Amino acid sequence: MILTIDLGNTNIVFGLFKGKKLIDVWRCRTSKLKIKNVKERIDAVIICSVVPALNNKLKSLIRRQFGLAPAFVTARNIPGLKVRLKNKREIGADRVVDALAAYELYGGPAIIVDFGTATTLDLVSSRGEYLGGVIAPGVLLARDALYERAAKLPRITVKAPKKVLGRDTVSAMQSGLVHGYVSLIEGLVARLKKEQGTRQCLVVATGGLAGLICKHTDVIDRIDRHLTLKGLAMIGAEIKRAHD
Repeated sequence: MILTIDLGNTNIVFGLFKGKKLIDVWRCRTSKLKIKNVKERIDAVIICSVVPALNNKLKSLIRRQFGLAPAFVTARNIPGLKVRLKNKREIGADRVVDALAAYELYGGPAIIVDFGTATTLDLVSSRGEYLGGVIAPGVLLARDALYERAAKLPRITVKAPKKVLGRDTVSAMQSGLVHGYVSLIEGLVARLKKEQGTRQCLVVATGGLAGLICKHTDVIDRIDRHLTLKGLAMIGAEIKRAHD
């Protein structure tokens, strides 16, 4: 069994793989870092982390619980993906893992849209090269900023209103967040395709709010909520083969 861990700013997502099959997924808040008891034998633990301050704590938990040294994936050591950027240190591990998974599963060129704490778009070429991307505030981050910085705006549930035109504060905010991010994604995808000179570019979405946002646009070709975990499992399998 391979245990995959996506350590993000808001949540930690765990995935348990038997071969290529994802057999269990669970999550916890990053602020409540813990690992549930796993009955199956774990042969490898593969992690991508965007919270360096928690890496040592997570490493200690894994050593104590499974007796294993986990492998941390970064843009500098990811196998199977050519990262065509000079400063690899500053690239989020989740972004390159998503790019690898999208390329291996669906081919390239591809744009990967991840609706996480940040909303990111990343580009992988037809030759499996990570070329760079775009970073914008995440939907929930934007919602919370409105609530915290504007005295008269409430904290709302993010859902699509019946119409784009809001007739009250809540529906106006919901429209701005849902339809606003739809327009953001549509505009950035169009600009990336134009800049790269290609229309044949698959667009893959992932992240917790992918289902909500992608209902309202036709620029997304596939939604894969477990793209990051699948990419980590691929890397884990590659590491195991190298050591066998």
